[in-house]
Amino acid sequence: MHYMSPIQLLAFVLTMTAATATRAQDGASHGAPHGPPPTPVRVAAVVEESLAPRKKVFGELRPARFAVIASEEPGIIREVLVREGKIVERGAILARIDDMRLKIEIAVNAGNEKSGKAMVAERSASLGLAKRQFELLRQASDGGGANPRELLDAESAVEVAQSQLTQATSALEVIAGAGELLARRGEDLEIRAPFGGVVTKKYTEVGAWVGEGDPIVDLAETQVLEAWFDVPQELYEATQLEVARLSQDSTTPTVIEVTAGAGQRIAGSSLRVIPSIDLRSRTFHAVLEVPNADARLAAGLALTAFVPQGPARMWKVIPKDALIYQGASPFVFLVDKGIAQPIPVAPAFPVGDRVAIEASSLAVGALVVIEGNERLMPMSPVAPMGESAAGAMPSSSTAPKESPQ
Repeated sequence: MHYMSPIQLLAFVLTMTAATATRAQDGASHGAPHGPPPTPVRVAAVVEESLAPRKKVFGELRPARFAVIASEEPGIIREVLVREGKIVERGAILARIDDMRLKIEIAVNAGNEKSGKAMVAERSASLGLAKRQFELLRQASDGGGANPRELLDAESAVEVAQSQLTQATSALEVIAGAGELLARRGEDLEIRAPFGGVVTKKYTEVGAWVGEGDPIVDLAETQVLEAWFDVPQELYEATQLEVARLSQDSTTPTVIEVTAGAGQRIAGSSLRVIPSIDLRSRTFHAVLEVPNADARLAAGLALTAFVPQGPARMWKVIPKDALIYQGASPFVFLVDKGIAQPIPVAPAFPVGDRVAIEASSLAVGALVVIEGNERLMPMSPVAPMGESAAGAMPSSSTAPKESPQ
């Protein structure tokens, strides 16, 4: 191993330093860059709009319809065709009850109906015979060849035959009505879904006995859900005004912004207010209908909403994509003369894909980064694109000049 003396070591360091300085000077003379190139970003301008301030409230999704599907007939469960989580259409069979006992009753009723029809036919024939006998005696009485007592007896026989026919006819109607009821009971042995939805709970299994009115399954509608919110009572008037506005102009969506727990936007419509203030919480319920044809939302999902709470005033509005959440408060990158500067902001409420911010040092027309901001560092050089991007580029007087060749 070779060791250098202190004098040799000092000479070596001086030699290397001079060589490094020479290489740096040569690089500068050939126009070598002194830093990283500008980062391409998309920008958008800060705008100012007249908007009503909004207050954040909380709520949940509920099914628009929910029912405990019960049995209309007692009997033994022979089939259960659904399980929890099963999505069914309206009219789908949920379960079947054994029909053996009912089939026997239907057969007995059919026999009674045949007997009733035969009885009606017999009574009808008896009435016809009694009427003919009475008519013959009446004709004989007119010629003086009949006993008045015989005529009266024949008349009474007609009345008795008529009464017996009426009684037989009524009995047949009762039997026919019982047959219709038995047929309806046969249909009720198949328990069907009154509306489309998802089975959330099952109460019985094959072989179990159910009585009349016993629960079979819980069914919750999935095609349409409802967003229920607890709104402070001081917002009651403003919310009612929004309901009145929507009733006059159904084509304009509600200004109430609804989001799920993960920030997912939810489209609501048909706003209504429950005009009842809870005495303990001093809140009322506002309800929005939420379409859910693709079943991507679930009942019970926690929601947040921004409800109008006062008259409109001017707000600065920026795209939501401009917000960067790092640390205690969000900020945006302001682009000025090709440099990205972090500016803290205080979001107030969402406005679609944009957000209104509280009083900020951002001027109307200033450009903020909306794409590419996640990889920026403070005071980074950027190459803006998008609306009004030219205003964010460095001017010719401030742009760095290339060194001559």
